[in-house]
Amino acid sequence: MKRLISISAAVVLFGTTIFAQQNYSITSTSVGNVRLGMTIATARRTMRGFTFRRTSDGDGVALVEVRRGGKSIMTLYADERNPKARINEHARIEHVRVFDRSYRTANGIRTEMLVGNAETKLGGIEEVFMSEIESREYVVFRKKTKGLMYRIDVPMSGNFPTAGVYPEGKRITNRYAATAFVSAIEVSKYFD
Repeated sequence: MKRLISISAAVVLFGTTIFAQQNYSITSTSVGNVRLGMTIATARRTMRGFTFRRTSDGDGVALVEVRRGGKSIMTLYADERNPKARINEHARIEHVRVFDRSYRTANGIRTEMLVGNAETKLGGIEEVFMSEIESREYVVFRKKTKGLMYRIDVPMSGNFPTAGVYPEGKRITNRYAATAFVSAIEVSKYFD
């Protein structure tokens, strides 16, 4: 009887560990097991099997890239100043950008999804806009979720150079290319 209880307990614990590592939900405060406000060290512990390494973006911002199997899954911003410095394990995560299509919002939005398909789930779009510095493109849906932002792009081989279809000299529109897709989902307490 004791052996049966021990085996049952091991199965429950093993199953819970597998489930915890397969959390693919995106919320206004988390991506999978990574939550805003947790330290890099805590994120590292909750993401066993993933590697963390220093990276940067085109603006020179210090980021932490989370990889698995040679694939970039997400980047973390923890208010670190020097992109050449070692990762500060005590820095607190303020922003997560996820690229992996396994992660989904409660509405089923994921990366690689066409903007048109996402639009049907989120009640249409308010605007598509392009950032000034790096010309990154984002879409704002009518059914907003506080804390989430959707970055969009178009295939490199497509007919459109941008995801948004902008009026001459403008960076804001309410139109997008039919091939526009969600390239990343970003989570931050700074997004309204």
